[in-house]
Amino acid sequence: MPQQSKVTYRASDVDVEFFELLAPSGTFNILPQLLSFNMFEDIYSPNINIEIGINDSANIPFLGPIVGEEMLNFRFATNSSGGGIDSQAEIDPGDMYLTTIKKRSIAKDRQQIYVLRFTSSQGIINHTTRVSKSYRGKRIDQIVEDIVDSFLDLDGQYDYNIDKTKGLENIVIPNWTPFAAISWLSKRAINDNDVPNFLYWESNGEVFFKSIDALVQNEPIQKFRYNPLSNDTTKLEAAKAGVMELDNLSIDNQFNVIHNIDNGYYASKLITHDIVKKKIEESVKGLDDFYNSNVNHTDEYMPISNQETAYQVADRYNFAKPLEPKRKSENLQGFFDSNTIIWPKHNQMYAETVSDLYDNKVEDWMLQRNMLMNTLNQIKLTIEFPAISGLKVGHMIDIIVPAPTKVLKDAKGRIKNRDDLTDKILSGKYLITAINHSISFIDKTTTNRYRMICELTKDGIGSPIAGGDLKE
Repeated sequence: MPQQSKVTYRASDVDVEFFELLAPSGTFNILPQLLSFNMFEDIYSPNINIEIGINDSANIPFLGPIVGEEMLNFRFATNSSGGGIDSQAEIDPGDMYLTTIKKRSIAKDRQQIYVLRFTSSQGIINHTTRVSKSYRGKRIDQIVEDIVDSFLDLDGQYDYNIDKTKGLENIVIPNWTPFAAISWLSKRAINDNDVPNFLYWESNGEVFFKSIDALVQNEPIQKFRYNPLSNDTTKLEAAKAGVMELDNLSIDNQFNVIHNIDNGYYASKLITHDIVKKKIEESVKGLDDFYNSNVNHTDEYMPISNQETAYQVADRYNFAKPLEPKRKSENLQGFFDSNTIIWPKHNQMYAETVSDLYDNKVEDWMLQRNMLMNTLNQIKLTIEFPAISGLKVGHMIDIIVPAPTKVLKDAKGRIKNRDDLTDKILSGKYLITAINHSISFIDKTTTNRYRMICELTKDGIGSPIAGGDLKE
């Protein structure tokens, strides 16, 4: 039965329409036993996962019995107040299948606590299906859509959001799982801007195959503010003004120079080897190649300067004929030997006849994708706030982060350094890369508290980093 609202709602209230466990022996209403609900969606994950905490005095694992063949059936509706998105949206990811029971413990004589973990239908079907199929003269987006249609979503329960890719492919998928095939295709997919940063993910009943380049072009749909001194406990005052107050904000990462160097974030080199023609070619890329009008970022400038390093690096080696003029610079973006990738190349790969030519065009996507995906691992935040269920992975948001700076006032009490009170690097537009929809059912006397814990990233800043010569 749908659960009615009990009290005046806060910005994080949610109504449970129904919550059932479908077992081979029958249907169980497990809402009275529910302690917690966490639904995880991630831009790097092709399927949704859910974990629910159960406080059980009826021994449901035995009575069900729970054996791993169960499904979760539920629907939530939120009364959260958002600024620019649907604040009355439902949480309904579709069919969810039980994969494990864990953290099971006996609390008292007639009480046990455990966690049930579920995955979406895509997640479970992927492990039971293999793709052995050839595609000729097809775009990558067409191949991805066919894999989803033919192998992952036979009952048509998902809505697709698949962006068009550039170029035609002739490939054979050799008995891979659908997710493995889509991952392989994602690495080679290029959009109309020649940007290769496509990802495949699932979000609340929808399947996405989009480039980060397209996502970051969108305007922020919600504005957030972190104010540790706020006394608005309901969060409604700010929400009605179109701004959501954050409860918590943590800075997870800004940079890791050694990791970035080793993984080719600043600079890298590609050596291609045609084993038939005995032909070796070399191409290089630096981070500054990707901060231009052809590539979209959360903001305009890269989060490092162009200054030369204080340490000296020996001359770089050329292992083969460079595909572009020789480049030499003494900054991080010019140390191309820091990450070297070797890749096979042959103009008749996957050919059916002597005249059938195929170019894997690895020079167009290998280094480019590696760098662009690394840009998403730089400035990263985790935020927590009263949930807005219409918010999805892949959305852009805007955040105001205060700077730990003393407020200066003039003789009339006016703030003199207002611009210095906002952290210019941490504030700005962010891409949502992961969401934990977290609902607590522990206190049965109040409405259910629905919260979101989001992971965010930004790969650009609003103004260039000033740089001088450290050697002076």
